[in-house]
Amino acid sequence: MAKWGEGDPRWIVEERADATNVNNWHWTERDATNWSSDKLKELLLGVRVEGGEGVCEVTEVDKLEGEASINNRKGKLIFFYEWNIKATWTGTSKTGIKYKGNVEIPNLSDENDMDDLDISASLSKDEPDTPLLALMRKEGVQAVRSALGGYLGHLKTVSQLDSEKD
Repeated sequence: MAKWGEGDPRWIVEERADATNVNNWHWTERDATNWSSDKLKELLLGVRVEGGEGVCEVTEVDKLEGEASINNRKGKLIFFYEWNIKATWTGTSKTGIKYKGNVEIPNLSDENDMDDLDISASLSKDEPDTPLLALMRKEGVQAVRSALGGYLGHLKTVSQLDSEKD
């Protein structure tokens, strides 16, 4: 324990005339919710899978609730995000019949690994059963998981670039 007046100069903020947070030593927080919302929509709307049964793609992000922030403590970046996402997918079978369904991701957060995400794909009400649902549940869910992993990569890249500018 340091004696009074012999502490680390980075900690002495109130005695500085400008009260500067030297080298972001103290906790700083930036809201990344709007950027994240746009990026998640962009990534999810790019999800498309093809198989012997036909083609499926995410066509609309119906619900995107949550928040994201980038924190800096002693020069270390810490990411907090929590999202509840619902999207609509449409599929076209090889015979040309169109189907609609939903994708739900209730737990995209910094507390869960990408492999632990609950991603469910289902058909909309009144839709007849189709092999496209199996395509969405297998390959579509993996494509969505990959897109969400891309979000985390982009979040870290953007925050690195921003912190280098500061």
